[in-house]
Amino acid sequence: HSLAVLPFVNLSADPEQEYFAEGIAEELLNTVARFEGLRVIGRTSSFSFRNSDADLKTIGQKLGADVILEGSVRRAGNRVRITAQLVDAQDGIHRWSESYDRELGDIFSIQTEIATEIATALRVELSSQQQERLAAPPTRNLAAYQAYLLGRQRFAKSSVEATQEAIRYFEQAIELDPKLTL
Repeated sequence: HSLAVLPFVNLSADPEQEYFAEGIAEELLNTVARFEGLRVIGRTSSFSFRNSDADLKTIGQKLGADVILEGSVRRAGNRVRITAQLVDAQDGIHRWSESYDRELGDIFSIQTEIATEIATALRVELSSQQQERLAAPPTRNLAAYQAYLLGRQRFAKSSVEATQEAIRYFEQAIELDPKLTL
């Protein structure tokens, strides 16, 4: 299988939460890219379809992907709702879809569940090492994780100013959790 992970849509009332929605999709992309037997389209290619009105069949053809992961994130206070779905790029049929409505502190378990469900839906066997890696959260400090996501978002903008801002966020993330493993 070949999979393209599209940027998740921010459905939060606050447009400033765009970094969080995008970060969730990027983290999922990085996670599933480690799955043996699954070819994952790179971030730059798949994220170029951000805010695109192209249908999934067209996106799949342009990216050379059999399956597309798309989703949305709604964050309100200390709650987060993530909806994710796998869609066959050839015929537009849903292979899998799920919504997760939880406390923000459960964000890593949600990501683990989504990645595991993707593997199951695509019939990808996960080794015990991959399962262990999925189960281990990169941090227990949510503020460090948010700083990391902000840093990644700024870094992707590829300007000197954005890169300097990204470095400050990454330094903040490390300061908040020196053992951060992302």
